[in-house]
Amino acid sequence: MTAWSAALYALLCLIWGSTWLAIKIGLVGIPPVLSAGMRFTLSAALVGLVLAVRRRPLRLTRDDRICVLLLGLLVFWLDYAAIYWAETRISSGLTAILFSTMPLMTALLSSVWMRSEVLNRRKLAGIGVGIAGTALLFWPHERVEPSQALGMVAALGATFCAAINLVAMKRYGAQSDPFVLNFLGMSIGAACLVATSAALEPWTSVAWSRSNLLALSYLSVFGSLVAFSIYYHLIKVMDATIVSLTTLIFPIVALALGHIFLGEEVSATAVVGIATVLAGVALATPLSRFR
Repeated sequence: MTAWSAALYALLCLIWGSTWLAIKIGLVGIPPVLSAGMRFTLSAALVGLVLAVRRRPLRLTRDDRICVLLLGLLVFWLDYAAIYWAETRISSGLTAILFSTMPLMTALLSSVWMRSEVLNRRKLAGIGVGIAGTALLFWPHERVEPSQALGMVAALGATFCAAINLVAMKRYGAQSDPFVLNFLGMSIGAACLVATSAALEPWTSVAWSRSNLLALSYLSVFGSLVAFSIYYHLIKVMDATIVSLTTLIFPIVALALGHIFLGEEVSATAVVGIATVLAGVALATPLSRFR
């Protein structure tokens, strides 16, 4: 890993670690799917402006079209709809923790589906430990409400969508322009999100505030335009599993910010579950692979 890639990696962890809090704040007064749709409508417009300034053509190869469809449908629609909905039912920190299982899903998909990485004993052990940690999060000592359980399932579903996209991008997107992919993917995802919201959510309940406007702006510019550009650059120069390892850092940032700004608490059993999940991910994706 070069110094430049390491710096981008750290910046990505910081930005996306903070987006969980921003999503939670942005949901105050705005239905979840609509909030996600507005975010990516604005983000797509910003990325489109960048492409216009760069005078970048939108010519797509067959592999580009595959990437755009997967990105638009799996990530910007299904993944983010589930994430935003989950954060209406569970804390931002817990959502980030569940999303940190992405390297385990990525390792499985890379080995079984794409056959681009070897599923050795260490990875299998890490996956098993990670599953045990996730089980602890689902069955703490205190009672879990049905709405919370559904929120956790939604977060895991979102994680699976993101893992499929990451592995596919590694295979099909090596020569693609990340700005073109983001612009078209965000446009498709935003259209799907807004259509879904129009069908399922009451827009009359929208209440704008300074806080949710600032959160929307931050998520659109930094959480989308900047972060996704870094993300897809890193996919081109690193293993898919290593890129997904950034999700180990997200929960630390998310938990700290959630506690500081929203007063979110984590139970003792959940702490054990969190530590177990992170240990499983670290075991499945050892740091020696960075060398």
